[in-house]
Amino acid sequence: MSVRSKFFGLALVLLLSACASAPRREVAANYVSPNFVLPKPNSLIVLLPARAETEDMGPGATMLMNALHRHLNAAGYKVVALDQASHDAIWSQEVEAVGGIYDPNSGAVRQREVAQAIGHLVQRVSAETGASLVIMPRLQLREAEISGMSALWDGQQRRVPTFGTGAGTFTQSGSTLGLSVSLQMLATSGETVVSSFGGALLPYRVNARTAKNEVRADLFANDSEIAEGTAIALAPLLGKR
Repeated sequence: MSVRSKFFGLALVLLLSACASAPRREVAANYVSPNFVLPKPNSLIVLLPARAETEDMGPGATMLMNALHRHLNAAGYKVVALDQASHDAIWSQEVEAVGGIYDPNSGAVRQREVAQAIGHLVQRVSAETGASLVIMPRLQLREAEISGMSALWDGQQRRVPTFGTGAGTFTQSGSTLGLSVSLQMLATSGETVVSSFGGALLPYRVNARTAKNEVRADLFANDSEIAEGTAIALAPLLGKR
């Protein structure tokens, strides 16, 4: 399994620094396979445990799972979440079956073996539950474009939180990081049929007095932003109804 940072603040500072200094890279866009078949009404969708880039995003991951349940139930689907212990046990078996997911010499992730292990896990879960679709949810930091007082990314537009501007306004341009809901939807064969993103929230505020970025004190204070990002990410599935 992936190694996650224990300190969200430190990870965010490093990511913001990299975003500001590194050359702009292409951001993955939504993908819908031509083989994607819309699940029938009242069919079962299984949710794998939500992942996050840092441990401090745990509350957001819980909100994400709750939002997925609400949106999918409202659309007429049955929803079951695979518990973490069961997921980890199956994952461990499938990783062993493909000979491990890390190169024994370099330690690099073996992407082909990861894809195979995920595919086999999905096949097993689908066969045991009768699911028509399996969703892998994740909270992911993604590049956002700043224009004036707003940031735009992954179908979302948010006002950049600021502090210390007094009665004035604070505008800027360039790019920053936004937190997005990432959904990988897999068919019973293990094939990825949809990969989608939905912008949720901006995890920091700009302190105009110090000209520095600060992690928001009200991060995950309510679930509305995560719920909005989830709805955007579900559009390739629910938008077809």
